[in-house]
Amino acid sequence: MRDLSLLPKAHLHVHLESTIRPDTLRDIGEANGIAVPAEQPVFDGFRAFGDYNGLLRSCLRRPEDFERVAREFCEDQVADGVRYAEVTFTAASHGERLGEPDMPLASVLKGLSTGAAESGLHWRVLLDHSRRRPVERARLTLD
Repeated sequence: MRDLSLLPKAHLHVHLESTIRPDTLRDIGEANGIAVPAEQPVFDGFRAFGDYNGLLRSCLRRPEDFERVAREFCEDQVADGVRYAEVTFTAASHGERLGEPDMPLASVLKGLSTGAAESGLHWRVLLDHSRRRPVERARLTLD
């Protein structure tokens, strides 16, 4: 029987912020003055998962933070046998939070391009929009 783990894979739904390596999160948090727990929590429900993702997002502040996470995403996907990934990113949320609407997406695209050149991963970015946010924000994302 063939070892299915050796077959190439496609990852069609992954949120970039949720792929941050624990060591990377600690490095970025420290660089930005944010305390990050030494160990990832055990999630006892979706609320705990959402709270932890809030911490992840709050650590991302500088262009190099977004670039690093995107580059490492490519490395990790290829290490898992993924050859094509569709990665979701909430660019507008980060842009609003940081007061720099274009920087987060531009930095993620730069990191993905670098990571793809180094790893061979093929990727596409899906820009998401929370249904709890105004439609105008979705238009800004598209722009």
